[in-house]
Amino acid sequence: MKVKTVGKSSGWQGPVNEYVPNKGSVGCRKIVFVGASYRFLHRVLRDMILVRGFNDVEVCVHDIDEVPLKIVGDLLERIARQQKTRIRVTRTLDRRAALKGADVVILSITTGGRESDFRSFEVCARYGIPVGIGDTLGPAALARNLRTIPVVLGLVRDMERLCPQALLLNFTNPMSALTGAMARNTELPVWGLCHSTDGLLHYFADIFGAPKSQIEMQAGGVNHQAFVTKLRVKGRDRTVADILAASGKSTVKGVTDGLFGTVEDARLQRDVAGMLGVWPSCGGDHLAEFYRFFFTSRRAAELGMEKHLKRVIPGREPFGRTPCPQILQDWAYGPEAVGDLQLMTEEHAHEAMWAFLTKEPYTRSLNVLNTDGFVEDLPKTACVEVMATIRGRRVQAKPVRLPTAAHAVVSQWVAIHDLSIQAAVHCDRDAARQALFLDPHVSDFYDIGPFLEDMLAALQPWLPGKWFQK
Repeated sequence: MKVKTVGKSSGWQGPVNEYVPNKGSVGCRKIVFVGASYRFLHRVLRDMILVRGFNDVEVCVHDIDEVPLKIVGDLLERIARQQKTRIRVTRTLDRRAALKGADVVILSITTGGRESDFRSFEVCARYGIPVGIGDTLGPAALARNLRTIPVVLGLVRDMERLCPQALLLNFTNPMSALTGAMARNTELPVWGLCHSTDGLLHYFADIFGAPKSQIEMQAGGVNHQAFVTKLRVKGRDRTVADILAASGKSTVKGVTDGLFGTVEDARLQRDVAGMLGVWPSCGGDHLAEFYRFFFTSRRAAELGMEKHLKRVIPGREPFGRTPCPQILQDWAYGPEAVGDLQLMTEEHAHEAMWAFLTKEPYTRSLNVLNTDGFVEDLPKTACVEVMATIRGRRVQAKPVRLPTAAHAVVSQWVAIHDLSIQAAVHCDRDAARQALFLDPHVSDFYDIGPFLEDMLAALQPWLPGKWFQK
């Protein structure tokens, strides 16, 4: 059945998410967005309105750049008024004013923007290091950690003073390292949210021909590479062999990324699952970033990865601010009403907020510290991704035991995250070099030292001055 849209449609052709409307209300709460993200903010507000219960909240948008702050603020205001809610939208350039009295803070930032990311790609290119997405694992992700962790720790310190009872939800990558760094350094609840596992639930629903509501899953690992250890479809346990068979027969090519409107090819997921005996949560570029096998000159073209690798732009001018997508401009200021408001997105921040604010339990994929041994035999300080139940500040999950080989690779990724955090917090060159030593995409031992110095020099405008003190 075709879903009728209101206003200009984004052209979304993916699965329509199931949802159950909330009963009751969270009351007069303050929800703060740190970072006027074009990708996330309007999606979160759409979901809040659709599921109900958030009608009396204040949504405060904070950014350090007045241009995206105005556009995103205007779009949220238009959505709130079009849907006839009482939601109040405010905006400010002052972070402390935004945080004062907040009940929930949602983080989505890019320190240094496109320019800082691209400089890290250019340094990697000089050393022959391939970069796919560059936001999760690999030297480009280390670069993100070095410039972003000090910023988010400053945010946490402000929250402790200005909204000490608030929840911090993180959308920013590298998810595992950033969420882990913040959670280690505060008593505030800090949880990371990612839509990738929800996309995997849709994929299993599609290949087994079942509603998403009849898919039960247990998974554990790190963000973008958690492994499915148990799967039930319509009450029936399914093995990895069952998943491989259903995936091989299905016409569904892979996991649909609802945020970017792309499909992650399931081929690498099938191949890794066949090797490790557990199904990985992400495919395509995200999966390839975690392993040393898929970006090689021999395999990149064969696997279709080559076209996704970052390329140097000779003689380029420095990047300015990220341009606003035209669809958002049209929705914020065009003559037509905002479209797609009847469609649930895949961000599901509303679930975590509802469970935190009302103490009504909700189970979803969550990135949290491994304090209670959610993934067995990993450090308690590791940030792991698991299917967890939230009830107020409490997070519970069934312990996940990974097979030996899968556990070994996850342990290495956890070590890289730990060293990345140490490097960022203490401006520690030894920890940064050791993170690169363990990185699957660094192949030349003797490049590690010079590479790090070149990366630090390229990112100097966004790094703490301590890195450059003699």
